[in-house]
Amino acid sequence: MPVGPVDDNDTVLYYEDGGPPEGSLDYVTLILVHGTQFHSAVFRKIFPFAHSRNLRLVLVNCRDYPGSTRYSSKELEGFSSSQKAVQAETLRARGIEFAAFIRWFIEIHHVPPISEQPGSNSPSGGISLLGWSSGNLQTIPLLAYATDLPEDTTNLLERYFRHFTIYDISDTAAGLEGLYYTPVRDHSLSAEQRAVIFPIWVSSYFKQTATTPDADVETPGFQETLLAREALHESDPNPRWVPTVVRMGPEGVSAVTDASVMQRSQVQIQQVDPSVYENNLRRALFECRANDGHKGKRVVWPKLRINIVWCDMSPSSCVYATHHIKRMAKVYKEQGMGRAVQFHRMQQANHFVSIFNKILVTISSSGNRYIGMSPRGSLISFPRFFEYIHMC
Repeated sequence: MPVGPVDDNDTVLYYEDGGPPEGSLDYVTLILVHGTQFHSAVFRKIFPFAHSRNLRLVLVNCRDYPGSTRYSSKELEGFSSSQKAVQAETLRARGIEFAAFIRWFIEIHHVPPISEQPGSNSPSGGISLLGWSSGNLQTIPLLAYATDLPEDTTNLLERYFRHFTIYDISDTAAGLEGLYYTPVRDHSLSAEQRAVIFPIWVSSYFKQTATTPDADVETPGFQETLLAREALHESDPNPRWVPTVVRMGPEGVSAVTDASVMQRSQVQIQQVDPSVYENNLRRALFECRANDGHKGKRVVWPKLRINIVWCDMSPSSCVYATHHIKRMAKVYKEQGMGRAVQFHRMQQANHFVSIFNKILVTISSSGNRYIGMSPRGSLISFPRFFEYIHMC
């Protein structure tokens, strides 16, 4: 079982490695981090399409998921502590673990660094990191606490870290108070019931969000529009809107999920004060200048590209989260603060890894069976993901 060490206490993260493209010395390594209940196996379908695009895919399981070290009782207590400082330190540790994993992977697998190619509009090589949904709870702290990393780790990643994607972030990861429904926060449900209801809810197709590129949470009528959205399969028999997990079937769902985490650790993770998550987001993207040791301020990894992708048929909680960040980005930009952040809309796409399914739909007609995106969804609204990674 392939695992990567993240500290000196035998803590490990399980991973699956697609390996380098044959003969390539300048490939991009893309590390994918899953969300709640669905673990890294959910990404396996895209392995066959990576090498032809000069990509090496690495799928990582977060702590408490199959193959990775479970949380200790102290760590679980840290998530649910009544002290925000303790909660923040618990999340900080997750970010440092991911940085340690990335460093280990670079060194052990001799990953090519970022390099400029003559005649090319974009560099080759390097590492890109993508957090999907609540996986951003784990990846955002890496940026938020970049100044706390060992100096040699920071310097190493300076030569490798090219691209950071926040993909269809959950409202929890964005530090929001739960304005919109999600089964994970439904206290009328037991942990077992949440594990059953959550996959159907999160993989449903909700009414397509009607919005403009400049819209954010302060846009008149935006929040009311989100409140009125419903899962289409509940009233429309069109098979296009059947939830992803229903199409996958019980065996398919079982292969990519671990329902036991809902009771074992997700209850505690949901108890983290929202302001802690929002502070991590602010530190990572906007309030990211830190003392440089010479009475000045600096941004760690200033060339790192930040992209935020959202799906317009995802649950309203996710749509709201992205537009909340968009509002934050506008405010900070007016103050001349923060990293450069770009937003990308996935049209006719639900929450369920739709960006990856778009690749499958585009390349192979059999891709529709996995359904992250409706079979008739637009195939030209966003660059193909593999090519997109190379552009950044």
